[in-house]
Amino acid sequence: MDNTVIAALLSMAGMTVLFAAVLAFADKKLRVEEDPKLVEVTHLLPGVNCGACGCLSCHDFAEHLISGESDPVKCRVLAEETRKKIYEALGKEEQEASAVIALVHCVAENKDKKRDAEYTGVKTCAAADLVFGGGLKCQYGCMGYGDCVAVCPFDAIHMFDGLPRVDIKKCTGCGKCAEACPRDIIKMQEKKYEKLIYVACSSHDTLLSTKQACNVGCIACGVCVKLSPKGFFSVEDNLSVADYSKQDDQEGVRAIAPKCPTKVIKET
Repeated sequence: MDNTVIAALLSMAGMTVLFAAVLAFADKKLRVEEDPKLVEVTHLLPGVNCGACGCLSCHDFAEHLISGESDPVKCRVLAEETRKKIYEALGKEEQEASAVIALVHCVAENKDKKRDAEYTGVKTCAAADLVFGGGLKCQYGCMGYGDCVAVCPFDAIHMFDGLPRVDIKKCTGCGKCAEACPRDIIKMQEKKYEKLIYVACSSHDTLLSTKQACNVGCIACGVCVKLSPKGFFSVEDNLSVADYSKQDDQEGVRAIAPKCPTKVIKET
């Protein structure tokens, strides 16, 4: 073998050994040892990085927990037993957390929606909303293209007859669907009681305009208000609104739903 080739090979081998030694030294000197508590808490978190807690990732959330800037109750994905373990790891007293679920404030299926035009553009709610509301007469109603379904990391929401349906058993309250809805139809609500009775409509139009735009919209007739002496409902800006803080009387508020002329009062 040519001496030049041998010299080149030896030189490369020597450089390889030198660089390996330098990297090993740098790793030893510059390595940042991660807090064992941070490792433990991160391991206990679900790892779905949904962002509902307000942090960029589960690891980021764990860092906020360790520093005391956040609390485990902000993670809606955690099982109760796992949340308890995180409190123990943090050395903190456990806080009670109520479930948060997504409520769809629209009940109009395809057969109920009235249109001014047929939309043929990109089949997303975000795109349709920019083009005259996708042709829907109701400027508040669900457009039915399923942007909320596409972003749900837990397979907890699906489209049926042009309307999103939430699987309460799967919903963790992460809020991704609410963020994706361009019309703010989906609301996140704390579920303190067995059932939540809510108004499945978002329209603030007058009675006449609502009837012209949708077959099942709230017409702000006030029947629900008159039948609820405890103030279960109120009418604000042409729309009935439920007061969730007064729903400890489940039977009382549930009895009002059948009296609604357009049947927009629903329960989870």
